[in-house]
Amino acid sequence: MKNIYRFFTIGFLSLLFISTVKAQSEPTEYLSVGRKIKFNGEEYELKWSSHPSNEYYKQEYLRENDKLPKYEKMLMVEAVKGDIPAVNVATGKINELENWKKRNPIVSYEKFENGKEIILEFILSNGSIYEWNIYRYINEENESGNYLVLYSYSYRNYVSNEKEKNEFLNTIKTTKKDLVKKVGEIELPKVETK
Repeated sequence: MKNIYRFFTIGFLSLLFISTVKAQSEPTEYLSVGRKIKFNGEEYELKWSSHPSNEYYKQEYLRENDKLPKYEKMLMVEAVKGDIPAVNVATGKINELENWKKRNPIVSYEKFENGKEIILEFILSNGSIYEWNIYRYINEENESGNYLVLYSYSYRNYVSNEKEKNEFLNTIKTTKKDLVKKVGEIELPKVETK
């Protein structure tokens, strides 16, 4: 279980640093949350999925005009089977962000708690790609077992000058409160693995 916990923590690294390579022709829907998800007035469709270990599952959803690996908006659902407290993984992510912040001043984050759920919103950049993520960590229990689940929203911009960077950061500033609330309110069926 220790290895799965470590893998799960690494699996929640930013999409900026672990981009998928290609969309699959027909990705498997492992988690029983649906092939399509509506969020913030837009429809996202399952484009990539992975089941790299017995306990870990990952699904990525894109809008019709977004393509992997260069997308603008993405939804992600990840799950690990087992009794892994959401607070532990969120704390690990915060430690990771604090370390990145020492080398990259653009890195920033904010944590929100809603009962047993934890939401982290954070910004990362490698210089030309700017990425804003909202991660919602939840512990779920159902007939197929106990899971730590991540629902997340990712917004990217491909920046070539200071003006584009400022536009990206201003977009986040004006939409942050609303989108964090909406990620916290996403209603999907509880994860059930196949």
